[in-house]
Amino acid sequence: MAVFNQKSVLDMIKEFRKNWRALCNSERTTLCGADSMLLALQLSMAENNKQHSGEFTVSLSDVLLTWKYLLHEKLNLPVENMDVTDHYEDVRKIYDDFLKNSNMLDLIDVYQKCRALTSNCENYNTISPGNFQCGEKVDRKTYP
Repeated sequence: MAVFNQKSVLDMIKEFRKNWRALCNSERTTLCGADSMLLALQLSMAENNKQHSGEFTVSLSDVLLTWKYLLHEKLNLPVENMDVTDHYEDVRKIYDDFLKNSNMLDLIDVYQKCRALTSNCENYNTISPGNFQCGEKVDRKTYP
């Protein structure tokens, strides 16, 4: 099953490559895999902590908790009864600004852009939050 899900993600990225002109503002857009998304989130959370407490640190448990919440929120999945770290809105803004200023898109942004573009959205219905949470390795690449 993991191979099937990985194939779905890779097919989505191929679709993005074909239609990048309609999907993003620059030909130098960098796609972030799950590992880069986690790193960007960790840095965003550390920056937020620095602004609020003066220390540029964040615990791994807080990063993973926020990761889960971020995925659910961006994928419009239910977030009721989910724990979320303090100042989540600030972290989310720092994360989004970081991606924008770095000319980067994360996998969820690519998923949403491809889904909005294509008329055959059912190709992407097999992708679940689990694809973005662990096990998928999509290398960071610059396109075209």
